[in-house]
Amino acid sequence: MKRMILTVLAALALSIQADAAALKIVATFPELADISKEIGGSNVSVTGIARGTEDPHQIVMKPSFATKLNEADGVVYNGLTLEHSFIPALLEAAANARMVPDTFQTCVGPGCIDCSAGIHILEKPADLSRAQGELHPAGNPHYELNPENGVIVAKNIAEGFSRLDPAHAEDYKKNLAAYTAKLKAAVAELKKMAAPLKGVKAISHHADIAYLAAFTGIDFVDTVELKPGVPPTPPHLSKLVDEMKAQQVKLVVRESQYSANDADWLAEQTGAKVAVIGVMAHAFADTPTFIAFQEHNIKALLAAIGK
Repeated sequence: MKRMILTVLAALALSIQADAAALKIVATFPELADISKEIGGSNVSVTGIARGTEDPHQIVMKPSFATKLNEADGVVYNGLTLEHSFIPALLEAAANARMVPDTFQTCVGPGCIDCSAGIHILEKPADLSRAQGELHPAGNPHYELNPENGVIVAKNIAEGFSRLDPAHAEDYKKNLAAYTAKLKAAVAELKKMAAPLKGVKAISHHADIAYLAAFTGIDFVDTVELKPGVPPTPPHLSKLVDEMKAQQVKLVVRESQYSANDADWLAEQTGAKVAVIGVMAHAFADTPTFIAFQEHNIKALLAAIGK
């Protein structure tokens, strides 16, 4: 019995030591947490902030988030100002010298892992006037709606982990290679699945859809919102009905965080079908990972056009 107790205590001590040695990472969004776990493996402990059902522009901050960031070795984030409503304030409260909030970047310091590095950024605004709605000055930040960009995201995360934890750089390199192979295979399958979507005319609720359009070939002609972040007015909705009928638009894409009311009304007025997609992993029960949320979106779009 004594030997058994000693064995259990030794195993527990090793477990505690391993946890203590693990790189502590905070990821802003669920899909970034998923990819971080794939790249980090047993060398990294990952904590997420946002829930997939939330609007990424309006994440509810909690004091516990600042505590997590204070204890973290690094933060994995989307970048392109998508987290500006919550991360700078949390980093300031966290007072972690490895990750300091910045006016023009989300974060500066050795612990900052910006997943947007190397992304081909779409829709950089020429006019930053507030009259144009809620614009992102660096361009459209929703690049994760194109599954091909997951390869770049994974590479950025692997480079960040290797910088913070050079002792396990080879592990991160191997994990990156394995995940990249898995992701590329999934992307190839998604491309085949998405073929019937090419040239389909659609409207989306919010102007966050450019990367999905680039991947699928869907022709998004307008948005339910009057301007980015500005709710529609009755005249705008009436105009959309006329526009959809004139252009034979039969698809309305509603991001899951938005109310169904306007999308459903437009569908009723025009005979269009509504596809509900996620902009983050965990938006739906069947989308716990980056790959799963991409698959859900393509299947939802295909179902709405009867394919």
